[in-house]
Amino acid sequence: MKVRTEARREAILEVASQVFLEFGYDRASMAEIVKRIGGSKSTIYGYFASKEELFLAVTQAAGERHMATALAEIAEYRGGDLEAVLTRFAEKLVGFLTSAEAVSAHRMVLGAAGHSDIGELFHEAGPERAMAVLAELFRQAMELGELRREDPWILAQHFGALVSSEHQYRWFHRNPPPLGKQQIKRAAERAVGAFLRAYGPEAAPAAASKRRAR
Repeated sequence: MKVRTEARREAILEVASQVFLEFGYDRASMAEIVKRIGGSKSTIYGYFASKEELFLAVTQAAGERHMATALAEIAEYRGGDLEAVLTRFAEKLVGFLTSAEAVSAHRMVLGAAGHSDIGELFHEAGPERAMAVLAELFRQAMELGELRREDPWILAQHFGALVSSEHQYRWFHRNPPPLGKQQIKRAAERAVGAFLRAYGPEAAPAAASKRRAR
């Protein structure tokens, strides 16, 4: 029974993903999802209490498909080659952020965030959870002397911003071209390089640099 139940949930998520991509968040309806998957509304509401909850489940499932392994690696970090670990994570993240499903999800959230709680909920369910894992990695790296001491949460935000900075334009272009593996790799390396130059153990804090320059 459990296998059939999980299979049904996955089927609902797959159909819902198609409907959200086709109609957008605001125009997508539970009725359309029910029509495509068959059954009744009670079938879907037995798994998801609202369209909002269903959308968040769809986006979380997409994030887990792309990022679960990478997040697990950084969660297990206890020292070693920090640059290599961050670069592998950044490659996965760039690949995910530039995927068609991630671009579409961000467009939908941006369109609905001004008049609903979906933006805040989306951020809490996805980006904020990833930032927490990164912040813990950076805290440990500071303890090991691999990064200079700063607020780990700020470092996580700066790292995420660097990784996404070259590709956020894709949210606003109708049909952005796909990225090749080498483009993704180079983008990840640039982001990690900039981050380590800013926060590596030999990077001087901005205030100290200004004092020395006087």
